[in-house]
Amino acid sequence: MRPLTLETPKPMIEVLGKPLLHHIIDSLPDAITELIIVIGYKGEQIERYFGSEFGGKKINYIWQRKPLGTAHALFLCQPYIQEHERFLFVLADDLHSKEALTRLIEYPFGVLVTKHEDPRRFGVIVPGRGNKVLAIEEKPEHPRSNLVVSGVYVFDDRIFRYEIIKHERLGEYFIPDVVTQMMRDHELVFEKTEFWHPIGYPHDIESAEKVLNKGKKGISKKQLTPVILIAGGKGTRMPENEKHLPKCLVGIAGKPMLERQIEYLHDQGFFNITIALGYKAELVIEWLKQNKYADIKYTVETEPLGTGGGIKLALRGVQEPFIAINCDDLADVNLTSLIRHSGNNHYHVLSIMDIEDAHTFGLVECDEKKKICAFKEKDANAKKGMVNIGHYYLQANVFDGMPKAFSIEHDIFPRLAAAGTLVSHRHAGDYWVTANNAEQLQNTRKHFEKLDK
Repeated sequence: MRPLTLETPKPMIEVLGKPLLHHIIDSLPDAITELIIVIGYKGEQIERYFGSEFGGKKINYIWQRKPLGTAHALFLCQPYIQEHERFLFVLADDLHSKEALTRLIEYPFGVLVTKHEDPRRFGVIVPGRGNKVLAIEEKPEHPRSNLVVSGVYVFDDRIFRYEIIKHERLGEYFIPDVVTQMMRDHELVFEKTEFWHPIGYPHDIESAEKVLNKGKKGISKKQLTPVILIAGGKGTRMPENEKHLPKCLVGIAGKPMLERQIEYLHDQGFFNITIALGYKAELVIEWLKQNKYADIKYTVETEPLGTGGGIKLALRGVQEPFIAINCDDLADVNLTSLIRHSGNNHYHVLSIMDIEDAHTFGLVECDEKKKICAFKEKDANAKKGMVNIGHYYLQANVFDGMPKAFSIEHDIFPRLAAAGTLVSHRHAGDYWVTANNAEQLQNTRKHFEKLDK
């Protein structure tokens, strides 16, 4: 989940404006009146948010000082479980259906399962008569069913009579090993769920939000974050028959690329837009008037300022984090996700994408924390690699001390990378197309012709 978890524990990552754990607690059956939350990494953030009672449920916190696995976490809770008491065990990084959890807690010893098209990546149950579980196979090469374990169980205090076993290679203690022991003495049943959404990677947040929004498109709320569209370039590599226009007004399948960028921003709720103009700015200003975009601001550089200088000029009076987008980089980047990657404004964010043919682009390198650590110049022999796709979320002080004219790519990003304050946002959308030259422009037009059909 890095870089989202560099400053925040995973259960506190926001999904549709509230922490993941908040959603999980909301989905618990009404019959559950008390919570035991096992915390570790940055667990004090969880304690502060939920307190000693939340949603009418009393909360007890237990610290797991070392990450020794799910079974170890469970057995830390033993002092809080009374004799013969049943309880629900839930991992705090998955979203579930309240209805399915309510059905599950009717059993003394049960597991929540769901159908999956590729069960080999999960624990798979072997179902018996009725809803009895005959066995649980961990990541089998040849699964005997398509029902996978979602990580939710209902137990009673009998689970603590069994031994937790350290995994030889990973050195942790896992729930399935304890469950397998208990199955030898007691019948385990399964309950199917209609909804299970595990959160394992940053892009899972985006897909979860779509599901929770019930497929709604368009604006969920109006965003206040300023957006700078970088549109001041001369387009010197564009075809000769397009050079009478500023590049941002060049047509892309019936619409200027600037119009496509504005529609993309409006669809996500971003209306605080400033366009950084330069070459043939008067044509863009007239276009804005004719198309009734009176709410869109603009600045005009009277001399070449570079990408950084153009943004700095457009930021006059702005004292808050902002988004900057190259107008000729068109992508369906989830801008809320881009902002989220800043870790509540601890970091600057650069959106990147893996491409198969990277020989015409400079490459981006990241470390194990998903921080950007280096930029490589264009390499004619480069094949697959990560590239900058021209969508940024930057903190307000990013240009402090910079001169009037400078390049954001060459003067700012390497400096931020060296300071360890620039993190990557891996674009998980459907497309990124750019229009720097005749070939790229042709490919971009073909893409949108297909997309618009």
